[in-house]
Amino acid sequence: MKSVKNLLVPFIILVALSLFAAVYFIVDGIAKKKANDNGEGVVTVFACDPKEVIKISSTNIGTSYTSAVKCSYDGSENVICEFAGDDFSASEEYSQSKLLSFVNAMTRIYSGNKINAEGHLADFGLDNPKFKIVVETNSGTTTLLLGNQSPDNQCCYLCFEGASDVYTVDVSMELYAGLKGIDFLDSITISIDYNEVNSVHFDRKTDGLSLDAKVTVKNNGIAVFDLYSPYVHGTSGYFGNMFDTLSNILIDEFVEIKGTELKDYGLDVPAYHFAFNMKNGSKTEFFFSKPVSGYYYGYVSGSNKYFKLSEYVLTGVDIDETVLIDPYICYCYAKDFTTIIGKYKEKTFKFELDVPSGNSIVSEESTVLLDGRNAKITDSAGRSYSSLLFESIACIKIGGVEIAEKTKPSSDPELTLTFIDKNYVTTVYEFYPKGTDSYYVFKNGEYMNFYVYATEIFNDGGSDTYSYGYWRAYELLNQAITDNMNGIYDL
Repeated sequence: MKSVKNLLVPFIILVALSLFAAVYFIVDGIAKKKANDNGEGVVTVFACDPKEVIKISSTNIGTSYTSAVKCSYDGSENVICEFAGDDFSASEEYSQSKLLSFVNAMTRIYSGNKINAEGHLADFGLDNPKFKIVVETNSGTTTLLLGNQSPDNQCCYLCFEGASDVYTVDVSMELYAGLKGIDFLDSITISIDYNEVNSVHFDRKTDGLSLDAKVTVKNNGIAVFDLYSPYVHGTSGYFGNMFDTLSNILIDEFVEIKGTELKDYGLDVPAYHFAFNMKNGSKTEFFFSKPVSGYYYGYVSGSNKYFKLSEYVLTGVDIDETVLIDPYICYCYAKDFTTIIGKYKEKTFKFELDVPSGNSIVSEESTVLLDGRNAKITDSAGRSYSSLLFESIACIKIGGVEIAEKTKPSSDPELTLTFIDKNYVTTVYEFYPKGTDSYYVFKNGEYMNFYVYATEIFNDGGSDTYSYGYWRAYELLNQAITDNMNGIYDL
């Protein structure tokens, strides 16, 4: 089936940029808050031009870890940032936009509340602060202390080192102060061209499902996935959407995970595995955990970085197998066939079609016969009984997957459907009983590894002409041909 590009791609970008959204919005949001109850309004705690900054450091007092960003001005309105924290690595690439967001957050600090806390700094966690922030500029050095969060967790308390005035600042200040090197890493953009892909693979540990599909790009640029293992069949749009998401994805949220912590994140034995097998022999693989607190944690082959994706971004990984694959045994179009022969025990029908391309069964240009009789019969509302029969045949839904050796049963099939297309190619589907309510399906003598429920063949929809099994739809059309009045037959 055709793959449809994932409509959630725009949301990926929104999620990825959640932490490092432009500080303008943070500042603007605070500025728009109403003045607090004591009537002081919004206070500018600290502000300086980023062009004047030499270095900003934030030290976690509890762990002694220091995150630091050095700045230089190139004279062309650009501030160049360089990460210089305790965990700096020369082999890593750091994001200028993330570093600059940190600088902007630390050089434009606003408050909705100023408190004179002389002698009471301990009440705000500022006698033993969580973070010590040092801003070095061309004109001097400023040291800020960050204490506890407010009772509603919307703000945190801040003061200048050696001063008694305490300010409430947005809680995002604490988030910025606690950033580490991994949080400043440059994002990874993965863009895979399906024209260069030979096949894809998906497996999951939750139920042992494993699917391999060939990839073909049609003239319209849409990729089509056709399964070749563990059986030969088409796929649904859900299957394609999973791979579409990963073939064009921005990874922006990285997580520091030690080897001893892999189990805590479900990455000791990843639950989901995707692979793009390229025509040049290379391979790109993704490994993901089960959802943990709303996120899938994962990594890409060849990378030592762990990342997380929102469960709203990576969708479909737990969909039932019968939904990931083409849900029908023999989905087809009337324009492609000349004859469909159905047999049930000793009964047989012959459905002959001549439907020009671009037309439907009911169009004047089309000819439809059932056992040699004109089958273009409708009800008073215009519903075609020939269309009902063809739709019931084309939409025989797979009931389940049952992998087995491709051996043909010794008994004869209970039902057969034979298709002859306009190129004189014959395809035969055989249905062998599986218990009392379903059938194993064979295609040209080979077991398809699927079974269908008997309702797909024998369901009687009554007055609802959209829910007939195909054999009952044949019987209804046969009756309509016999009892119609001027081409009209009503149930």
